[in-house]
Amino acid sequence: MSEVERMINDGSIKSIIQGDTKKLVEKAEVLGKELKKNSLTTSQIRNVFGSVKKMEMKGFNANELRLLKPQLAYAASRPGAKQGARDLREVLSSAIDCVGDEGEKFDNFCNFFEAILAYHRAAGGK
Repeated sequence: MSEVERMINDGSIKSIIQGDTKKLVEKAEVLGKELKKNSLTTSQIRNVFGSVKKMEMKGFNANELRLLKPQLAYAASRPGAKQGARDLREVLSSAIDCVGDEGEKFDNFCNFFEAILAYHRAAGGK
């Protein structure tokens, strides 16, 4: 079982979105390294991250957040997409489902995504 599957199945993502910052840091570090190992580039992450940051600046909108899932699916299914893109899609789609309609949980989602990006970069992601 991959680290991504483990995170989704063991309830880690739900805990993170509910505000468990200790787990957020721990899992983001593991995931950042895993995504780097699976050939996900920083620019691929930033394409989606930019959309999230725009949402964060405008204010939480559950419908806009849910529309991020097709964007993730597209990025993961493009020709030449590596396992890292599929892993990111799985984790973030699961996290989006956990956010639901709650703005506070959206803040936790943003923190998680930002931490993943930071740890990916720290692991040497380019």
